[in-house]
Amino acid sequence: MKRRGRRISFTAAALPALLLCALALPRLSPAAGFGSDSAGTSSGQFLKIAAGARGAGLGEAYSALADDAFALDWNPAGLINIKKNSMAVMHAPYLAGTFADYFAYAETAGDMGSWGLGVKYMNYGRMNRTDSSGLVLGNFTPYDVALSVGFACYITGFNKAPEERFVLGATGKFVKSRILSEDNTVSADIGLNLPYMFDNKFRVSMTVQNIMGSLRYDKEQASLPLILRLGTVTRFSEYFNLTGDIAASRDNLPYLAMGGEIVLPVHADMDTFLRAGFNTRAISDVAGARNVGFGGGLRYKSYQFDYAFSPFGDLGSVHRLSLLTTF
Repeated sequence: MKRRGRRISFTAAALPALLLCALALPRLSPAAGFGSDSAGTSSGQFLKIAAGARGAGLGEAYSALADDAFALDWNPAGLINIKKNSMAVMHAPYLAGTFADYFAYAETAGDMGSWGLGVKYMNYGRMNRTDSSGLVLGNFTPYDVALSVGFACYITGFNKAPEERFVLGATGKFVKSRILSEDNTVSADIGLNLPYMFDNKFRVSMTVQNIMGSLRYDKEQASLPLILRLGTVTRFSEYFNLTGDIAASRDNLPYLAMGGEIVLPVHADMDTFLRAGFNTRAISDVAGARNVGFGGGLRYKSYQFDYAFSPFGDLGSVHRLSLLTTF
């Protein structure tokens, strides 16, 4: 891996990110339909669960940095960074005996861009089915699953270097949910990466997720959680990335997420990573340590293993394990 020792000042690179955050946050207000009064009104909550340990370790501030097959779940425009083939898997023992799994495969399509497909699966464990008197009638296992297909392509600046172009990405989804009965729907994500600025050190991304679709539970029908996300990444050097996201979901207040990643080279074929981040999502809803993420990783040649730890206060903690390979 080629290394460079170029430096930039904090003022030049980080100030635009702070200004963007300050300008965007007031606009994502309850008056615009994003507020705590809407909590619990959306279906498909599993779609909010972070895919991949790298993004979780950054406090879920990852939309502008995503550059592998996990980009399919964060920001489809990030698929453009895939120059070969990329395969990613994640397993996350979640809260209260549940677990989340994710698989994605992506590859380059040459000058046309890149494409990928993915599966997100959430299992809620075995539950007893009872009648009105509490008599057990059997058991059932609720689950949610989403199948995704996405692509990314350059839309301007074909005579410029790749980092100086606008990138558009889009993902189509098939979402299925099963409790006692089941329902399914279709949805889509759209992502836009702006060209790098400040000597290719700073980038802004914009993403809209779950822009349509709804699921019916018994007699109630609810829309999927529409999510708007403004992301930034500042590459201070080959060895340090600073990320920031402002996100707003249809069924909760907007929140800020920030994270940092340090790269520690071991030798030409091996790197280690240290990550930490935080976010303000539903910060007052749970007591105890929460809204932070810690993690690390190890890359050896074309293989990378990542781990992330996310405490959820009194509810417990979530551990994510990811494996990524390029070939």
